[in-house]
Amino acid sequence: MPRRLLLGLLVLIPLLAAAEAPRAAEVDSLSLLQGRRAMWRSAALGGWGQATNGQWLKALFFSGAELSIVAGAVGQHREWRHWQQRRREASDPLMIDFTMRREDFYLRDRNKLIWWWMWVKLASVLDAYVSGSMSNFDAGWEERGSGSGWSLEPVVLATGTPGVGLAIRLP
Repeated sequence: MPRRLLLGLLVLIPLLAAAEAPRAAEVDSLSLLQGRRAMWRSAALGGWGQATNGQWLKALFFSGAELSIVAGAVGQHREWRHWQQRRREASDPLMIDFTMRREDFYLRDRNKLIWWWMWVKLASVLDAYVSGSMSNFDAGWEERGSGSGWSLEPVVLATGTPGVGLAIRLP
């Protein structure tokens, strides 16, 4: 892949999702629709699901990681094909052995990059699903103290002695 195309895709993916990024008030925390939508978009293009959820840094990370791994795998595939052809053309046994070793190296490296791509894709899809499903999780928590849903408060233990406990307030 040409470098310009990779750079263009890296810039284009977050821009595609910019028009469809939800506002915080639009997301329903009880519905899994947002998470599913982000998951399928992330499966289609790396980083699109994160951009849909409004997580631009993650979107750039995942799209960049996927594109660079795929570009590396394509390059290793080309080298593998090149060394295959050189082995077919070689007549010297030492040259045949050398080209077979080079061919094996590039084949293994290409396959390793494909495995890395699958793991990055899986992480991207899972992250998009969880982030989309939990995007509005703490919207109903009461504001107390620092605005979070928990605080340290004095409590009376079952034995009647005062102590410090963790109070969790649910809506």
